Amino acid sequence: MKKFELILLCIVLEAFLIISVALANINPAPLLYFVLYNLAYGLVFSFLVVLYFLRKENTTLFSVGIKKMGLRQFVVLAAYTAFAVGGQLIPKMLADEKIPWHLLPMGIVPLIMTTFFEEFLFRGFVQTRIEQNFGWLTAIIISGMMFSLYHLGYPGFRSISDILLLFAVGAGFAAAFKLSGNNLFAAYFANLPNAFVTYMLKHEQFPAMSLSSTVAAGITLALVSIILYGNQRRHKMLCL
Repeated sequence: MKKFELILLCIVLEAFLIISVALANINPAPLLYFVLYNLAYGLVFSFLVVLYFLRKENTTLFSVGIKKMGLRQFVVLAAYTAFAVGGQLIPKMLADEKIPWHLLPMGIVPLIMTTFFEEFLFRGFVQTRIEQNFGWLTAIIISGMMFSLYHLGYPGFRSISDILLLFAVGAGFAAAFKLSGNNLFAAYFANLPNAFVTYMLKHEQFPAMSLSSTVAAGITLALVSIILYGNQRRHKMLCL
């Protein structure tokens, strides 16, 4: 993919992400939210579009960082998890503030889903392609910027301070991805515990988590698994 085409694709994808998420949150009825958020934002723009371009490139999921974890990756993951989770929880615990653990169960499956889409697109696809064309530093900045700006679709994350904080967080996950040798599993599992803790501590900024959102996320993850399995089988058949 040429540099101009890559930048244009990133801009168009970012616009569709923001629009899909924003429309889903205007009237978050379960079915409409599922169509606009789980399917449009998630399955189509964050996942199927990537698979389409991987097919055009005639490359595999390895190129977006889906590869084995080694010692280096586990060290990066442990460091980022300790920093992200400990940095948020330890001060609260030392101040004897109540941690709303009871909120977590309803957020687990939706956050597993959302985190996958974020990492698959922003780190696995965007960051690797930007790095190939413009270098690793530019890749970290653009990955962090896209991660930050797509949150404009969520009503609870539209202040300048939130966007700047999310840029720092997104750039941090992008750095974790780079330090891990562009391993998507390391970036994903660095992001996920942070998502859990952030949701508990700032739940009022998130869309409401309920049984319906858990079911919808479960269905979406099942669709992702089926598509990934079919994609892997197709690749193996082509290699025969």
